[in-house]
Amino acid sequence: MKIFQYKKKNDMKCIAVIVSAGIGKRFGSSDKVFAEIFDKPLLIWAVQAFEDINLIDEIWIVTRKELFQRARENLEKFNIKKVKKIIEGGGQRQDSVYNALKELYENTDIVLIHDAARPMVSKTLIKKILNAMNSEIDGVIPVVPLNDTIKWIKKENIVGGTLNRDILRAVQTPQAFWFKKLLQAYKKAYEEDFYGTDDASLIERYGGKVLTIDGEEKNIKITTKQDLQKLSVLAGMNNFSNHESYREQKNNISLKSIRIGMGYDSHRFMEGRKLIIGGVEIPYSHGLYGHSDADVLIHAIIDAILGSAGVGDIGTHFPDTDPLYKDISSMELLKKTLNLVKNYGVDPVWIDCTIFAEKPKMLTYIPDMNKNLQKLGLNVNIKAKTNEGMGFIGRCEGISAQAVCLSIKFNL
Repeated sequence: MKIFQYKKKNDMKCIAVIVSAGIGKRFGSSDKVFAEIFDKPLLIWAVQAFEDINLIDEIWIVTRKELFQRARENLEKFNIKKVKKIIEGGGQRQDSVYNALKELYENTDIVLIHDAARPMVSKTLIKKILNAMNSEIDGVIPVVPLNDTIKWIKKENIVGGTLNRDILRAVQTPQAFWFKKLLQAYKKAYEEDFYGTDDASLIERYGGKVLTIDGEEKNIKITTKQDLQKLSVLAGMNNFSNHESYREQKNNISLKSIRIGMGYDSHRFMEGRKLIIGGVEIPYSHGLYGHSDADVLIHAIIDAILGSAGVGDIGTHFPDTDPLYKDISSMELLKKTLNLVKNYGVDPVWIDCTIFAEKPKMLTYIPDMNKNLQKLGLNVNIKAKTNEGMGFIGRCEGISAQAVCLSIKFNL
């Protein structure tokens, strides 16, 4: 590994600009950067990485005016000292960055532009970027390779061709530039009414030289709530502990955002009913007895999800005394359950479940069960076991299922 040799001269000024002025349209909330992981807003996760680097003199935040006070409160709460100014954002990201650049000190040497929506940025990456800055280039950006095949599309969604992904990279932030070079590029862009997709694109447009370095796969951008779920799962598995700020602040972090629920259900066989498991009709001589379609797997999953949200069980919300649920598809009950827990700010991110049945064999039907659940946005792992001839399952009197659900409670 390359050892960082970058040393800032006494008169060298380096400022990090954290951009958080978006309206979060795809995320579904205008307060995206205040969504919390382990009781800490995404904005703070991002800022802390810069706070803890001696090479960074100041941090400036760009956000919407109505969020100024909320930002200040969180900065104070988490003891952030390097934020010297909060700037009002513009209509688009480029406008927001330009608002900050116009107010930066004239003697600023290096400016780093970072999106608050990338909360997992590491001190290692930031130092690596600064270390790569030199007088022969205008900027440094982190990039990661593309794993998927990339195609370009013509009209009517017809494939026009396949691009060579070996020469393509996905770009991340932070991006570092010599301040005067970047400001000059921005001024030219506005003279031409040109909007680029990132800061580096403006430098490129006007003949500047931008160096790429290896980014980090964990430096993901939070665009949708599904992205937030990915980040939450990483955090729950302790992968987030690789983040330096996490290690340094771990004594102040609560795990109460993580919720786990368990579910169990069993139904006896009866003649004259369809056998529905996981939303899949399975050919068999008997079905399962129940008020609804008696889908034992889905019932266990519903109970696990409700348990993770702390809002009772399936009988509480869908009682077998209510004619409204007579013979209803359990998949419909699952949809209602997902809408219910969403109102409590709870998102199921992983479900592991097991079907216990001597007969019929479930293995060939599990892929279709998975598909049914994935259509609802659920990530699941379904297993099937016999009971080795023991008990009511072993005597082929019925089927049971159990499920465990990992959920994250968001404070938006």
